[in-house]
Amino acid sequence: MARLKKAWRLFPAKRELASELSRKMNISEFIAQTLINRGVTDEKAATEFLSASSEYIADPYLLKDMSIAVGRVVQAIAAHEKITIYGDYDVDGITSCAVVYKTLTRLGASVEFYIPDRQSEGYGLNAAALDSLIQTGTKLIITVDCGISAVKEISAILGQLDIIITDHHQPPAELPSALAIINPKQPDCLYPEKNLAGVGVAFKLCQALWQHYYGTDNKFFDYLDIVAIGTIADIVPLTGENRVLVKTGLRQLATTSNIGINALLEVCGLTGKVVDSGSVGFVIAPRLNAVGRVSQATAGVELLITNDLNYARELAGLLDAENSARQAIEKLILAKAEEQLSTLDISAANVLVLAGEEWHSGVIGIVASRLVDKFYRPVIMISVRDGYGKGSCRSIPAFDMYGALTRCSDLLTQFGGHRQAAGLTIPVNNIPFLHERLNAIASENLSESDYIPVLTIDSFLPLAEVNAAFIEQLACLEPYGFGNPSPVFACRNVEFLEKRLIGQQSRHLKLKLKNTAVNDVIAWNMGELSDTLACNKKIDLVFVPKFNEWQGKKNLQLTAHDVRQSIVSEDKESLDKLAPDRECIGYIYLTVKEFNKLGQCKFSLQDIADIILKKYKITLPEKVVDMAITILWELNLLAKEVTAEGTLNIVLEPSPLKKLELSDSPTFRESVRMREEYLAGYTQFKEVQ
Repeated sequence: MARLKKAWRLFPAKRELASELSRKMNISEFIAQTLINRGVTDEKAATEFLSASSEYIADPYLLKDMSIAVGRVVQAIAAHEKITIYGDYDVDGITSCAVVYKTLTRLGASVEFYIPDRQSEGYGLNAAALDSLIQTGTKLIITVDCGISAVKEISAILGQLDIIITDHHQPPAELPSALAIINPKQPDCLYPEKNLAGVGVAFKLCQALWQHYYGTDNKFFDYLDIVAIGTIADIVPLTGENRVLVKTGLRQLATTSNIGINALLEVCGLTGKVVDSGSVGFVIAPRLNAVGRVSQATAGVELLITNDLNYARELAGLLDAENSARQAIEKLILAKAEEQLSTLDISAANVLVLAGEEWHSGVIGIVASRLVDKFYRPVIMISVRDGYGKGSCRSIPAFDMYGALTRCSDLLTQFGGHRQAAGLTIPVNNIPFLHERLNAIASENLSESDYIPVLTIDSFLPLAEVNAAFIEQLACLEPYGFGNPSPVFACRNVEFLEKRLIGQQSRHLKLKLKNTAVNDVIAWNMGELSDTLACNKKIDLVFVPKFNEWQGKKNLQLTAHDVRQSIVSEDKESLDKLAPDRECIGYIYLTVKEFNKLGQCKFSLQDIADIILKKYKITLPEKVVDMAITILWELNLLAKEVTAEGTLNIVLEPSPLKKLELSDSPTFRESVRMREEYLAGYTQFKEVQ
């Protein structure tokens, strides 16, 4: 399948606001525009966003039931009751377990942890596990990253032990009968940050416990290196308190004393390197995730809590090996899924539902994500065994997967999750009906444009602006992730001198630009675009500016997100029929000036349009001529009045003493916006064809 073309969409330029924020914060206007695009529109919000310091971490006792939970844990510690932390097998669950375990151990608790087996037990609380924990003496269970939907499981053991739920998933209409439920998404919970990851909620419990023992002056920010890993891996918005937790945690990660994390960094090849959200998300997290997907997540928790260096290295090696095994399994299932898809008309499918015997349930979610990236359709991958299917669902932004599954609940044994990702259990015989109904739901709610991947651009950025200082300012916006994506810029009509394919199988494309501040462009996995680009012709780029370090040298480089040949001259005609550019305004100014010299001041809009067509071979509608005259009037370059006959009386004013900027005209700024919006829409329209 050919590489999916993307629609380029540009954030609306807010030049006045960007200029004001730039001046107040002493940052580039393009950085200011990027902040505005993320909802940061004033000096106070910008200061909080850019500093993201621990002073912005909220009081844990604002969470509903926190006092009840703390009181019960304190009671258990004092009575030496056995506490079991019951977690999930993904990175969020593993890190949540580790943070609570390490905190309770420091407080002198008798504590163990339990993570269900992904293959045999599945997600969340289950009756067999709870019975086993009761039999082995557990008096208090603290769930982390799970439990909010376990109504039936918890009601079955009422009176046998106490359960504190810490979770971040959407609460159902009926809540479990737990002693305490700590979840900021509860409707009556006053906690300001609603988007904490599971590890974030677990950390708030630890923070509250620490403050109970050592006073509110001791804020307790230990283990934020672990919290950062779980938060990044769970793809929650990296805004608000999440941003503070991750930014502070990444700083801790750089000098971490955690033996297990250091062993993992070593096996990943990250020792001594800068660890950012990208390396956590794409290097560290997959190895922690792998044990939960392929074997036992227990090893991940053990790695994060051990104080034994040799054991840590052994576990880190295990995680690395399991990650390699996961990649092999993933590759095999992906091939089988694509084999099924080869018989379908993908363009006619609204939702892709695929099922296979004994597909590894720990890997199908990753494969589903790969297929969403490739085909840009919601995908459900179902592993069939013993008459039932366990499915992992991944979606596109326009399709609410959780909402759609809710409408299919009569077909499902169990389901849960979020708008973009969910899980389900289904009788095998219902899979065709699920496929049919989901496609109908998507058909009702989605348009053709929803199936076109969108590349969102922060602003057009002149390449002359790209320098070391700009990239240093850009780094202040990190950490990047969901809710705070890496800034993406665009430039148009840039000439390039040469192109070459690099890497294995010539998968990557490298370009050398002409007459620009930064010359090198690397386009990863875009080798196939080479044949569509002609040297010494102009191209449009969507890119991120970065430093490239190679063999001890550090150079500026553009990492391309997309490349296309610039639009041809005929398309300028379309733009000129929409709104005037500098050239059009200049032609109209010169035309009025020439006729004023001859004593002619009375014009109709059509008169001017006819003169422009005859003299400059450019067709301008009357509305565009009117916009251009308004721009010149706003800049005090001419005076105008409407005559009784409906024509215009136009007289040029004396030339100004100082140089004028067209951008001082509100109508010109609107003209620029209209043309840029057209260009973004033009790309989408062309690609749909």
